[in-house]
Amino acid sequence: MSERLDIKVLHRRGELEALREPWSALWERCPAATTFQRPEWLIPWCRELGPEEVLALAFWSEQGLVGLAPLAIHHYRGERLVALLGAGITDYLDVLAAPGYERAVAEAVFAGLREREGSWDVAELGDLRPSSPLLAVEAPAGWSDEVEKHEACPRLTIPDDAGPDALLFPGIRARVARARKRLAKAGEVRVDMADAASVDELLDALFATHRARWTSRGEGGVLDESLWPFHRAVAAGMCARGALRLYGLRLDGRIIASFYGFAERDRLAWYLSGFDPEFAVLSPGLAMFASAIERAASEGARTVDFLRGREPYKYEWGAVDRWTYRRRLRPRAAGEAGRDSGREAGRGELDGAVEAVMSGDVSPEVGLVRLLGAAGDLAAAERAIEAARAAVGQGGEEGPAARLEALHRCLDERRAACATVAEILGAHRDAGGGAGADAPARTARLFDELCARSEEASVAAYSLGDPGLLERATREVVELLERWGLLGEDRAILQIGCGIGRFEAALAPRVREAWGLDVAPRMVEAARRRCAGLPNVVLAVSSGVDLGDVPPARFDLVYAVDSFPYLVAAGEAVLDRHVAEARRVLRPGGELVVLNYSYRGDLARDAADVARLAARHGFDVLASGERPFSLWDGRAYRLRRIEHL
Repeated sequence: MSERLDIKVLHRRGELEALREPWSALWERCPAATTFQRPEWLIPWCRELGPEEVLALAFWSEQGLVGLAPLAIHHYRGERLVALLGAGITDYLDVLAAPGYERAVAEAVFAGLREREGSWDVAELGDLRPSSPLLAVEAPAGWSDEVEKHEACPRLTIPDDAGPDALLFPGIRARVARARKRLAKAGEVRVDMADAASVDELLDALFATHRARWTSRGEGGVLDESLWPFHRAVAAGMCARGALRLYGLRLDGRIIASFYGFAERDRLAWYLSGFDPEFAVLSPGLAMFASAIERAASEGARTVDFLRGREPYKYEWGAVDRWTYRRRLRPRAAGEAGRDSGREAGRGELDGAVEAVMSGDVSPEVGLVRLLGAAGDLAAAERAIEAARAAVGQGGEEGPAARLEALHRCLDERRAACATVAEILGAHRDAGGGAGADAPARTARLFDELCARSEEASVAAYSLGDPGLLERATREVVELLERWGLLGEDRAILQIGCGIGRFEAALAPRVREAWGLDVAPRMVEAARRRCAGLPNVVLAVSSGVDLGDVPPARFDLVYAVDSFPYLVAAGEAVLDRHVAEARRVLRPGGELVVLNYSYRGDLARDAADVARLAARHGFDVLASGERPFSLWDGRAYRLRRIEHL
């Protein structure tokens, strides 16, 4: 969306309340918005529980209000914390963005926060669903960025053709039937739904039954008396909107169980319930909730959302976890950012490359490649090593001096290979790179040229063109996949960026079928020669844009070894498409393994990016940024496909 947005900053609660009507109109335009983003929820929260001063950002275009970021700055543990309004008692938080404006609004939120960096210390954006625009865009340069799972929100899906007998989960259907029989024997049973005339009575009953139940257990529950005014205002507003689902189960006229939730957009959200413990033997809560589900289904609901919390009873109804995410952002002072950048990006400095070897952070082979890349030629790399040797002096068999000697031997024994690697690294620099529609074609041309110079060095510069070193590096990756339980004679695997086919050749005897795709035709030719005679290997040239005609739901593992950095460099659209494609071709429970995500030298940013991509495309992150190899310094990211989004 290239249209310019006008931004209005709202600093007072009253300004936000004055926005109620365009806010409601924007909510109606946003198909993914939840009840908790309505003004009927957030304005009472601000009035009863929130701060007087807010930092809400409203975004306007020719179409009117197209975005709203309801934020506030809180003082918490000595820091000024930016958070979305509603935090604490709200299950889903987010910005509102009209269709087509999602990215523009999210980017403008971060731009607005950046302009006000001096007024806050940390932004904690929690309870975000995977589809949140706030997870889809990168943080401004220089900010630290953490994305993590926040809360499980179990959810039940109602089948489209579910009849009365199939509506409830089999494990609980019989229990509901028994509860209803006991209640019928005990007296006259009726379930009432609140309207404008009865909302106060049913809300009072909810407060009473909730308190009675938890008091009987010696606990306070989650509905403290201080929250009652908030919920009264919410219930009145949601009732007027037709979204309130407040039920009371009466036995001979007395309300003995209550249900408080919201229903709109094909979804019933169960917020709170309670029952009178005096009637616990009759299981009135069980019967009450079954009635709420049946009513929702008759109204067209297809999802029952139990909201956050992993209480065991939710799973008895057949609910499956859906996760929200938290993104924590913190501006870094220029000096701190510079120091961090220097530590992580030492690969761009001669002394950093040498020090990485001396500290034991990388192997001599990897350190030598870093050094050649920084120096540009063999002579300059050798001078840097000699200068370090002079400064360190003699040492024993271990420690920095010994590692420095190993680096010198590595260069001295492989001079011809080092010269070739220096040329290859120079070709990488000369090729430029960057995003754009022609990025895959540029990458193909580059690797076709490199493959012609040295097949081994073209796919792993740290192998220094040595087939033995390349075999060692390949074996380390194979061992990792075996350790993670991802191989087996019944498994089908697919590699994005197969290069010269070294992994297909190594893994073919361990799996049912091994597929490999690469954007460079010359590399695929080399791979076919290497894998000749292996009937379960399939190799093909890819577009570099997606996975082409690869069949859906066929693979147990999709993996990428040092190819994602080129997808990252090609731009977000290419990267996002490949992760979406990985999900498409994986079976439920299958895994995506990314070995090296980028060459940016910012591990926190890489981890945050991976977490966002996982959340957006339905993956759980099982490993993030691990360094499992001794020869190669690649970082490992392991993602598992979630069966249902």
